[in-house]
Amino acid sequence: MSVKIVVADDDKLTVSLLEHVLTANLFSVYSASDGLTALDLVWREKPDVLITDLVLPRLDGMELCRRIKEDSALQKTKVIVMTAVYGGSAIRPMARECGADDYIGKPINSTGLLEKLYKLTHGDASAGSK
Repeated sequence: MSVKIVVADDDKLTVSLLEHVLTANLFSVYSASDGLTALDLVWREKPDVLITDLVLPRLDGMELCRRIKEDSALQKTKVIVMTAVYGGSAIRPMARECGADDYIGKPINSTGLLEKLYKLTHGDASAGSK
């Protein structure tokens, strides 16, 4: 069974890169360019993971993460927040504040992202680290 991932980002290049990397690694990928569309996709598809930018139109990534984490019907959905706007020291507390399971900076390191996804979907059995 393929792992379902929703990607939420208004940057088409980032979405294209993520779709390419994730589908090449046999993930099922759904994408949205704003937070409200992403929330609708998460409700409809019940993905294993949401990867969301923090800065999104219509509903920012932090509020999107909060809504998912507060919804008992979506409790199994893991959330990775990503951003290029905030540095590593700032994204960590922001991710914690909204209930994200992990975070990643932009530009995306494909290997690092795949390691994080493996840990979130298969537990900590992988050899990689955050």
